[in-house]
Amino acid sequence: MSVHLAISKQVQNHINGQGEYKRLEILREASIDRALADLNKGKDFSISEINSITNEMNGLAKKFGFPTRKTVTKEMVAEYAERALKNND
Repeated sequence: MSVHLAISKQVQNHINGQGEYKRLEILREASIDRALADLNKGKDFSISEINSITNEMNGLAKKFGFPTRKTVTKEMVAEYAERALKNND
């Protein structure tokens, strides 16, 4: 019986990890969107929030075997914005 409880606990921990990972993914995407919006308005933008969330996600990724996410640079945001602009033309 205790083996079943241990397995059940492990499965629940994994499910909880998935939920947290998905929540962080949504926050990360929103943070990237804000950085892109600031860049498009000519404002200075920060990547610290994006990378803080990325670090949390990568911690969960290592623990549960989820995909890791790259640390974002300002250059990456600018390149993405430039490609998106070209694709809209």
